[in-house]
Amino acid sequence: MIQFFITGTSSGIGYQLAMQALEDGHKVVGISRRHVINHPNYRHLTYNLNNYDEYKLINFNINKEAEKLVLVNNAGWLGDVKPAGQVSPASIERAYQINLIAPSILCKLFIEQTEKLEAEKVIVNISSGAASYPVSGWSTYCASKAGINLFTQVLREDYPNIHSFAIAPGIVDTDMQGEIRRLDTEDFPDKQRFVDYKDKGELSSPIDVASKLLKVIKHPETAPDCVFSLRDT
Repeated sequence: MIQFFITGTSSGIGYQLAMQALEDGHKVVGISRRHVINHPNYRHLTYNLNNYDEYKLINFNINKEAEKLVLVNNAGWLGDVKPAGQVSPASIERAYQINLIAPSILCKLFIEQTEKLEAEKVIVNISSGAASYPVSGWSTYCASKAGINLFTQVLREDYPNIHSFAIAPGIVDTDMQGEIRRLDTEDFPDKQRFVDYKDKGELSSPIDVASKLLKVIKHPETAPDCVFSLRDT
């Protein structure tokens, strides 16, 4: 049995990954502000990952019978999409908190609470293609995702016994994509490209992405690298 700890389980990739893991008979602990999954093997922790004073106290309550323990830092936030000089300090702080600081601290707590257990351990930090190239108006999103990539690589160096990955899921049909398509073109000149992705049916489904993530989690030795994109698999 695998015990999963997944952030952002109220929708999108996090929700689908949780549901597929539950369908496979595993146990899932969801971490998000909204509780939307009802299943006997599901436990929900209501935390706001923008509030350190809340999630710093997380106790994972590890199931000692689990053969594999998995942390998936999936929750993310695009932030204000504007030129860097026009982004509010509050948006900058929140984006780094949700996309980089919270995942880093949750990794720390997960390692601390599982290090004496013999179960196999996997950490998956959901990254983005935007971690590798600049997108106009996405300064904090690009930077925070680039940060999580390098953080994950250092995790691999510090803890070679833990399977640590930063995985870009590709362009996925989630609430975030809908948010991008509603942006003002003046703030986000590249908007039409994302509208075209939707109109041309080029978005991946959260179901398919979750299925690919689950395969990596079950067979981490098959992953191509510490940092990679599902589009390349």
